[in-house]
Amino acid sequence: MSLISLLIALSCERMLQSRFWRFNYFYSHYIKLVRSFVSKGEISKNTVNTFLFALIPAIVVWFVLLIFDGLFIEFIVSTAILVMCIGCTAARVSYKAFLNAAMRGDEVAVSHHQMELQQGQDFEGESFGQTLVWLNYQYYVAIMLVFVIVGIEGALVYRILVALANDAKNDEGESYLPDTAVQHGRQLLFYIDYIPSRFAAFGYMLVGHFSRASTLWLEGLLNFNITPRKYLCEVAKESEEYKIEDGDLTAEPALLVRLAKRNVLLLLASIAFMTLAGVVS
Repeated sequence: MSLISLLIALSCERMLQSRFWRFNYFYSHYIKLVRSFVSKGEISKNTVNTFLFALIPAIVVWFVLLIFDGLFIEFIVSTAILVMCIGCTAARVSYKAFLNAAMRGDEVAVSHHQMELQQGQDFEGESFGQTLVWLNYQYYVAIMLVFVIVGIEGALVYRILVALANDAKNDEGESYLPDTAVQHGRQLLFYIDYIPSRFAAFGYMLVGHFSRASTLWLEGLLNFNITPRKYLCEVAKESEEYKIEDGDLTAEPALLVRLAKRNVLLLLASIAFMTLAGVVS
């Protein structure tokens, strides 16, 4: 069931363009609902409050599935939530616009779309291609891993924390919550991402240049001082060999995006094998 839900969610992610299938639509309404009971400051008061804010929807989903006990109901609910959580329409549109601008040689538009994709991102001097690798991880790979390991409730909690950490904004460009909530979200993801980022980095090593990336993967495997983001992005960079010509703005991001797509396919194949083996239901 998990594999089928993932396949349906990945297929529908690009086809269902209605705002009712976008995560931010439900996220904004959830924040309005919460704020009718507590203030913004209460949500972002400390890490515990922020985590509870992310946990409440998962508890509701768990309770609903408990009441309507049945594999078919669980499959429908899990698939619908996965469709909502997986992917990021805004990031995909910005990346396509970036490629079109680069092909035209419009450097102003290229810089604009780079800023759009890196806005709200706590990047550590990484390249644009590495930023795309991290976005692919947060919006696809990590959600898939958490869903398979913990269930749909865990995937929902993770997606809400990603929205917090990336400082999701409303249609007017205003942040939903204060900067303190953003910081708390990033702190929580630092610990949550530790294991999934190692799995994702291992996948990059397998689908890319194994001998080059393996040393870096092993060096950072048990290193708690390096952030999951920096670790994953560095392994991904080492996993792909490329030469960038002067003035070619698309080579590095395009190659790393293709590498990320191969990693998603590897993860799907692994989940399919574990399903056949009975490890994953």
